[in-house]
Formats: sequence, structure tokens, C-alpha cells
Amino acid sequence: MTADSNQFLPANEATGAWFVVAAKPRQELEAERQLKNQGFEVLLPQLALKKRRGGKWQSVVEPMFPGYLFVQLVLGRDDPAPIRSTIGCRGLVRFGQEYVPVPTRVITPLLGLGREPVTSEVGFKPGDVVRLEQGPFAGLTAVFHMQKGEDRAQVLINLLGKAREIAVPLDDLSKE
Repeated sequence: MTADSNQFLPANEATGAWFVVAAKPRQELEAERQLKNQGFEVLLPQLALKKRRGGKWQSVVEPMFPGYLFVQLVLGRDDPAPIRSTIGCRGLVRFGQEYVPVPTRVITPLLGLGREPVTSEVGFKPGDVVRLEQGPFAGLTAVFHMQKGEDRAQVLINLLGKAREIAVPLDDLSKE
């Protein structure tokens, strides 16, 4: 299987097994690129989501498992030693002296995701503690109660010694 393939193969004797590679902080994409350049089959599942940065919501793509990616190897045929010195990589994850393959039941759903980022909405659940970032109550913490429409939320704030319900724009909230 080449690095340019659009479809991943599950582990078997011919293709090998999938192993976890520890990446250096925030260097998962560089590690993926470098490993592919060396001919390894690499899987880096990613999420596309909205995060609050600099007081504004932005669309970002980030690794599903920060600090980790997966590589397919046939131990005995493929030499895992170069992975340790690959730019962006710290090395293969092992337990003791053994490289432990990722179980099929774990890797199979990840392989099914393909190369495109999975879209994930970072939403609030009832009971989540949130911070009001803008408006007259900016800086206060509240408890998320429920969403009201697409762009508003009902939260509970402690005001004058009693929990009060207020409606605020969703964009004004961040997770505490």
C-alpha cells in the first residue's frame, strides 16, 4: 500500500499491524509528512471544530488524539528504529521493551474515517459550567441550562443570592 492511497487496510500478516507513534508537542502533521516521505503508511485522525480563540470563535482542524498518530508496520520486515529519529516524532509507544499493536476493534473505526477531518461541534451540555465572555455579565460563571434556537442559550447565574435564568448569545459563552 502506498502513502498516496485513499483507502487504509486493516491489519493482517501481509500489511502488518497498526502501532502508536508519540509525536513531539504540536508536531503531529510534520511527523505524518516525514513518516510518509519514508514510505510508511500513516493515519492521523483529525477533528474539524470551532474553538474560542482571542475572544472569537474560529474553525480549526486538530488531531483527534493530540500528541499521537498511527503507523502500519510488519515487525521483522519493517525497521521501527528510524521512527525515533524522524522529525516530529518521539518514537513508537511501547510497554516495557515490546511494541504493542493497536487492537483491531480500536483501529478499524479510525480507519473508516479516512483522511478528511471529522466535523465535531463543541457544544454545551446541561450542567456545564460556562463563562460569560461579553455583555453586561462578562466575567461571571454560569451553568448552561439549555440551547434556545441556533444562536442563543439559557444559562443560570447566581445573582443577588439566587439562581436566575438569562438568555445570552452562544458566541458569548466559553467552557470554564
